[in-house]
Amino acid sequence: MDQKARAYTSLPARKETLRRLRGYKVGGVSYDKLLNELLDAHPPEAFFLEHLRRLKREPRRSWSEIKRDLEL
Repeated sequence: MDQKARAYTSLPARKETLRRLRGYKVGGVSYDKLLNELLDAHPPEAFFLEHLRRLKREPRRSWSEIKRDLEL
């Protein structure tokens, strides 16, 4: 499939996040390729196992508290 036929989307990110992401961008690699490489380096299974471990260890928090902490 050629690149013009692919569907792309916008991802909202804070300026600091974009600055950090640019630090991983080398040469002419696209952000799409970069994000896929980062995701491949951290497969979902390991992510979810870590998430479950933290859920068992950390106290439950309200959504309003999480939003405040993430500045959403």
